[in-house]
Amino acid sequence: MSAGCQKAKGALALAILLLSAWGAPRVSAQDTGDLPSTRRAPPTPSHVSSASPSDARATRSSSSPSPSASSSRPSPSLSSSSAFSPSLSNSSSSPLPQTCRMGYVIKSDLPTIDGYYHHLTCFWCYQFTPSHRRKTDLVIKREVTTLSDGTKWAEFVFVVGNETYYFDVEDPVAWGHVQDSLHDPLEASKLEGCCRDALTCCEETPLDSRGEEGSCPRTWDGWMCFPDTPPGDTVSFTCPSYAYKSRSECALEGTKTCWANGSWLQDERGVEKTEYATCSHRVYHIRNYAWEIAMHALSLVAVVPAICMILYFRALRVQRFYLHLNFLLALFGKALMSILDLVVMRIPEYSGDSSVMDENTVGCRFLVFLTKVFSLAVWTWMLAESLYLHRLIVAALRGGGKTWMYLLVGWVPPFLLSGAWATARGVLEDYQCWLGDDHGDAKDLYLITELPKLIILVVNTGLLVNMTRVLMSHLKNTNTDSSTANRRAVKASTFLLPMFGLQFFVTFFVPPFTTPCAGMQAYVFIATAIDGLQGLYIAVVYCYMNNEVRIQVRRSTHHIWQRLPTSAPDVTYDRRTDASHIHSGAGVSVATMASTVD
Repeated sequence: MSAGCQKAKGALALAILLLSAWGAPRVSAQDTGDLPSTRRAPPTPSHVSSASPSDARATRSSSSPSPSASSSRPSPSLSSSSAFSPSLSNSSSSPLPQTCRMGYVIKSDLPTIDGYYHHLTCFWCYQFTPSHRRKTDLVIKREVTTLSDGTKWAEFVFVVGNETYYFDVEDPVAWGHVQDSLHDPLEASKLEGCCRDALTCCEETPLDSRGEEGSCPRTWDGWMCFPDTPPGDTVSFTCPSYAYKSRSECALEGTKTCWANGSWLQDERGVEKTEYATCSHRVYHIRNYAWEIAMHALSLVAVVPAICMILYFRALRVQRFYLHLNFLLALFGKALMSILDLVVMRIPEYSGDSSVMDENTVGCRFLVFLTKVFSLAVWTWMLAESLYLHRLIVAALRGGGKTWMYLLVGWVPPFLLSGAWATARGVLEDYQCWLGDDHGDAKDLYLITELPKLIILVVNTGLLVNMTRVLMSHLKNTNTDSSTANRRAVKASTFLLPMFGLQFFVTFFVPPFTTPCAGMQAYVFIATAIDGLQGLYIAVVYCYMNNEVRIQVRRSTHHIWQRLPTSAPDVTYDRRTDASHIHSGAGVSVATMASTVD
């Protein structure tokens, strides 16, 4: 190509870039907020700008795209200035081709010399980051730069103080300023991933065979890399991880269409369009949160009366029911804190311009801390109850032991472990109300609270196995045939499973993030029901179905009947049978009690 043609091509590209910079549409500041899950997902951070697809993300937190994502991205605040031209230090051993294509509004082959392609694509990655995910907006300047081959191109730089920098992940000073402008390291790691993926797309260009004549060219659209595509074809892709605020919890797909004339699908403004709207986890997460709230609400409704009954009846103020009371209080706190966590922080991420998680206030972090405390307390009280029951069955002559020892086991570890976790998060990962989980930091702080749960599960399993063995031995010694003894022992052990927490083995293994969202949602529903309904089960089995509790309720009912007007049926009470005899003109009704489970 002659020098004149090369200069003419550069001038034309320069004009296109300048026009696209001025004409780029602004992104709505609204973040739809896909969030991270309390469950443990794949190791890639993610967040959706209003232009594309959580968590869920995981989640703890991610945001979902608006339907017009591909055509509603922000334009920079620009002014004129000069800039220096650092060259790109490419960490890859693969040489870059002379040009690589950028789609979106650019729609042009960009030179790779002097790091130009890297700087420009990284600038657009920054632009596609929602404004509310930035603590401050960098001062962006647009200027014309002359590359080493003599061609002139539009360039975007940012200014800090009196210094001018490129968007270059290989420049520690420049990238440090970019990181400081964002809310947290999680967002910075996603931005860096976007910049590096653009380079990878460019590096792989020579390795791909060219498509048929008239095909849509290989291109980077600002978030995804698309190969040469035959005319009339539609390319499907798994939504990118950095398109979410936290980590994607399941696989959704977007599409990009190649028109029959060999050009990529464009909207009415001439912007090459990628369909990211289908990447949104909004419906997925809202449905999960609604289900989770319903499960915890059922437990809350069941636990409160059980707590009141144990506190009200003096006859129930014994060691066994005292331990049950503390277990129910832990379940009450867990259900209440979980509902508050969902209502106050996670669900609001889907509406409005502001985000409680982005603000990272003391109040929201304290709420997360309490949620962690009560979640751990449920597990430690499962251990305390298991130790108590194991002692009664295996060493019956020694009694139940000291109550204060069970109180220490049940309440001290949750506060100590949660305090250690909160301290570590405050020092090392103080962002997104401690719900965001940036595995790029490789701290694995969640192990502080999750590893003890696994240990408790293993210990409780051993206790239950030993208790079942002892029960079978005792039953066989009472002139009961072997099969009957086995059935009774298994039945008793089954009733104890929720107290020992062994039902969590059902959902112990989390499906990989490549699982389709429909399959992952079924898993989440099952896991949430097992976790959220634990309070309901414990209240029913260990309180409402308990023989001693029912006797106390029946006695109270007798006293209430006695205080009713004389027009009410005549009620007498027989203490020998603990049965109420209600006399009426129609006859006599005798209430009998069911056998206890406790």
